[in-house]
Amino acid sequence: MEDKDIKEELKQMDDRLTEMEGKMTSIDTKLTQVVDAILGNPLTKTGGFIHNIEAMEKRIDAMEKRQEKFEEFKKKLIWTISIIVALGAIIQYFAKLYNIASK
Repeated sequence: MEDKDIKEELKQMDDRLTEMEGKMTSIDTKLTQVVDAILGNPLTKTGGFIHNIEAMEKRIDAMEKRQEKFEEFKKKLIWTISIIVALGAIIQYFAKLYNIASK
């Protein structure tokens, strides 16, 4: 009876070990999918969360540069308009002085 019990116990242990190996393979596959989702596919060098972040950082840098150029343009435009208005006011002032002096 003991020999039969030992064989049955060994068979159960073998079944549990086989089941555990299957679960470990499943976990390994899922972990590989998670890593591919985060880092991208190592064979094709595409995709992945990190790639998306890098692409977004490049786009943000480009937008910041465009914003800086726009701010510089805006400052130049304001200064130009201010100078034109100041020159117009000075010309108007001298024109009034000339009109008063000529009368």
